[in-house]
Amino acid sequence: MDRRRHPNKASMVAGLLVFSGMALSTSAGAAISSAGPAEITFETSAPYYQPQLAVVPAGTPVSWVNLTASPHSVRHDDCLTDATCAFQSIAVPPDSSFSIAPLPPGRYGYHCELHPIMRGVLIVLDPGVEAAGIQ
Repeated sequence: MDRRRHPNKASMVAGLLVFSGMALSTSAGAAISSAGPAEITFETSAPYYQPQLAVVPAGTPVSWVNLTASPHSVRHDDCLTDATCAFQSIAVPPDSSFSIAPLPPGRYGYHCELHPIMRGVLIVLDPGVEAAGIQ
């Protein structure tokens, strides 16, 4: 199994997700609270997107912020197939960001077109669903 596309439970437990005043976790069992947009940063080393597995409640806008010295992009994996392309950025320059409006609940794998090794997952939860046990 390709662990970059399907993070194991241990890697999810290790990642306490904290976004701009919003604290979330996966198997750790913390409650989901929404307090503004979620923020994911581009990083210069693995896992390249921080957090690599981002879990947000429905209705939450998401921003990717480039803190590196190189341009990066964010492209929903379904843009490569006949499925619906939920989001796709142009190259995001250093010290810039790319934002999307809230998405419907679901699992959204994504990658950087400029650096295909960079992969992440955005999970949008239905209202009232807890993050515990997400895989």
